[in-house]
Amino acid sequence: MKNEKGITLVELLAVLAITGIIVVVIMSVFSTGANSSERTASRQQLQQEANLIVEQIRASYLENEKSDLVAEQFKVKVVGDELKITSIDNVEKKTISTGYQYKLAETAGIIEITLDRTEPSRFYLEICSNNQCFEVQMSFSKLN
Repeated sequence: MKNEKGITLVELLAVLAITGIIVVVIMSVFSTGANSSERTASRQQLQQEANLIVEQIRASYLENEKSDLVAEQFKVKVVGDELKITSIDNVEKKTISTGYQYKLAETAGIIEITLDRTEPSRFYLEICSNNQCFEVQMSFSKLN
């Protein structure tokens, strides 16, 4: 008669293999969830920064052009990792965002655009950070 009170080596190896598979699946789910959460947070941060940029440009666009102190046109320009609003003669500079990669046109290489307060102006912005990008396309215009 056999002594059947213990666990055989085969049974122990089977339990360890099944446990290992379950642990790998659980870790994979947690890892995927953490990565997804990080990507979502990064995208929300880019979206908030893009909204802030658009609001600051809109405020500049809506300045009263009837005053002699406000020119009809202004520039939005990329200088390194900064996005600035300047006058046409590049005298006034206001940094509106910093720390991201900016693209002001769908084609690469354009580092400044001119917006005219007296007519509708199309605007494109792509803002990127940590391999995440957010794109804004809009038009600025005023009712006269």
